[in-house]
Amino acid sequence: MFYYEKREEFARDWFVIEDRENFSYPTHLHHWYEIIFVKSGRLDVVIDGETHSLGANDSVFIFPNRTHQLITSPDSASAHRLILVKPELIAHFNSRLQGCIPKNPKKHVTLTPWIELFTSITEDSPFEYIKGILYVYCGFFANDEFLPVSASDDADGRDLIRRIFSFVEENYLGDCSLKKLSAEIGYDYSYLSKIFSSHLGISFSDYVDMLRVDKACYLLKNSDLPVTELAALSGYSSPRTFNRNFGKRMGTSPREYRKNADTHAEIGEKT
Repeated sequence: MFYYEKREEFARDWFVIEDRENFSYPTHLHHWYEIIFVKSGRLDVVIDGETHSLGANDSVFIFPNRTHQLITSPDSASAHRLILVKPELIAHFNSRLQGCIPKNPKKHVTLTPWIELFTSITEDSPFEYIKGILYVYCGFFANDEFLPVSASDDADGRDLIRRIFSFVEENYLGDCSLKKLSAEIGYDYSYLSKIFSSHLGISFSDYVDMLRVDKACYLLKNSDLPVTELAALSGYSSPRTFNRNFGKRMGTSPREYRKNADTHAEIGEKT
């Protein structure tokens, strides 16, 4: 699996379109705008620590450099479309609201023609066509209230969080400790722990574990590797620790998770 910050380096020049079902994704941030539209079911999106519960025809508009996370609970289901948008693609909107974020990024969409267009476009659709559809969505927020982003928040906290994310993505398969992070970027250990927890609402170690379990889920669903080998490829040196942490986060064992994923795939092929 490619994480968003990594994918951004080689993504298409202007946008990326994805359709997902029953999808969760760890906390992350990037330089692009992101529109998430829920087609069915329920999806929780956490933006800067605030949870937005989305149902059918609900959407959220995530501005650049905001931490966010996608959560589908085990007892629910969801299907959504996600578009990552380079700021230059909506340049007028981006320049007008530079340094601001929407007070309420959630929007229930009732314009059926727009929904049909948004959910049917592909990455091969004409550039101008996609741009027009995106600007219509920007227009949904034309009369909404926007809040200024403090300069100190962007200059200090956001930049440091981005550096921490980069460190984790480069090291989560090996030594990914706060001690190593502290030595690498030159900040005090306790300060890093505090600022990370205050921005994301979870500890640094919990975040690393969440990323490793996410990697394991991807491998369980998309490979036939033995669980012991898969544990190492997910950043766990001990299969016992892997099984314990996986069960704690996913509510089931890795083998049961793979079995259930295979069952759902078979049902999907028959329908």
